[in-house]
Amino acid sequence: MNELEIFKKVKNQVDSISPSFCAAKWQQVTLHLHNGRTHSCHHPTPHPVPIQEIKIDVSALHNTRYKKEQRKQMLEGKKPTECQYCWNVEDLEGYKKDEFFSDRITKSAANWSQPFIEKISNSPWYENVNPSYVEVSFSNLCNFKCSYCSPVYSSRWVEECEKHGPYLTSGRFNDLSYYKRVNELPIHHSQPNPYVEAFWKWWPDLVKDLQVFRITGGEPLLSDDAYKVIDYLYEHPQPNLEFAVNTNGCIPDKLFDRFINGLKALLDEGKIKKAHVFTSVDGWGKYAEYGRNGLNFEQWQRNVDRLLEEIPTLKVTIMCTTNIFSIVEFKKLMEFVYDRKVKYFNSERNTSLTIDANILRWPQHQNLSILTEEYTSCFDEALIYMKEKQEGINGNDYHKGFYDFEVARLERLIEFMKQGPNKSENINLDKAREDFFIFVSEHDNRRNTNFLDTFPELTNFYELCQDLYMQSHY
Repeated sequence: MNELEIFKKVKNQVDSISPSFCAAKWQQVTLHLHNGRTHSCHHPTPHPVPIQEIKIDVSALHNTRYKKEQRKQMLEGKKPTECQYCWNVEDLEGYKKDEFFSDRITKSAANWSQPFIEKISNSPWYENVNPSYVEVSFSNLCNFKCSYCSPVYSSRWVEECEKHGPYLTSGRFNDLSYYKRVNELPIHHSQPNPYVEAFWKWWPDLVKDLQVFRITGGEPLLSDDAYKVIDYLYEHPQPNLEFAVNTNGCIPDKLFDRFINGLKALLDEGKIKKAHVFTSVDGWGKYAEYGRNGLNFEQWQRNVDRLLEEIPTLKVTIMCTTNIFSIVEFKKLMEFVYDRKVKYFNSERNTSLTIDANILRWPQHQNLSILTEEYTSCFDEALIYMKEKQEGINGNDYHKGFYDFEVARLERLIEFMKQGPNKSENINLDKAREDFFIFVSEHDNRRNTNFLDTFPELTNFYELCQDLYMQSHY
């Protein structure tokens, strides 16, 4: 079975339980220990973990009362509002034709998820569950200020907003006073953190049931806790565990050396089953550097090559959060990926490198759907290239070309763009375009960048946004 056939089968399986059932709500969790939040799947907004609950049971880092209520809704066929991302995708015509699938299906089909579907459906909704996939952020310590990120996940954003205040968009983008008011500002990485303490109490029991453990951030490889995990796994082998790390790929060389050496030791000595590195880049060259402030694109390329060359059994995935700053020369990124697929292929890991193109929903002023019609074909050239280099197509070897799911992700993205702003996301088109002008103007002022010099291809859109701003404010 190829990936699409598997997804069709799992879609039938989960829909037979409920048209809103998603196994990720039980088996997957992301723990934002830096501010005491949790969610299952990365799309729903993280919700608070009450201190009182983890005092009684540290597994409440995952099994909050709130989350159990969402599970109950899914078993009853109701659609939790926090899962709107998937409901939007499932409303698209291509989903109905089985041309692509929502993350509700792809996550339920994962090997850490699908084997538990029957057990979940036969268990009471209020039962505590030990997840098989855990993603954890120990702190928001980071050396990047990505344009769509926030002070919650980047210490450098905190520093900028303390100095300059929020961006004066309609929603006051990254207003520290808002995060203070809703109690989302992170606990500083140098201060005691009760959620990190609860995690390390839970960890010896939790790790025994894990199939996937993934560290994120901030930039996790700047955190001592990441290396504490590596040291623990070396001393307490978990031969059935897939260990994964998110990284921006641009940390100091000394730390990157330490990470590579630690990962190599875990794999070479059989301490873990396999390892997977997820690294983020959203476009090509200077365009990517504009959107991910702090990125050194050449260093990122070198470090991707180092990972693939120095750890032969490692899997690497590029996480691409596609947004307005992604649209120029996107095909070059696909060419980079394909070149490494071929160069670093070996039969043990099947493919060296994959790319996962996701749709940025927030902030709305970077959402692709607010672009004008002249830009809706900007990813078509990349899609044509991917299809030409698809595995098993046009003489390409299996596992050396692009997988079906990689192509389907870009197809889904293109359809999303061409349908325009989704009404369920309540995008005020003119206001979002005004906010785009406000954001890039302030971005250039604060960070010594120049949007039009970097993106001359977007001049028409920029001028439209500028005109809307001028009409509204003068």
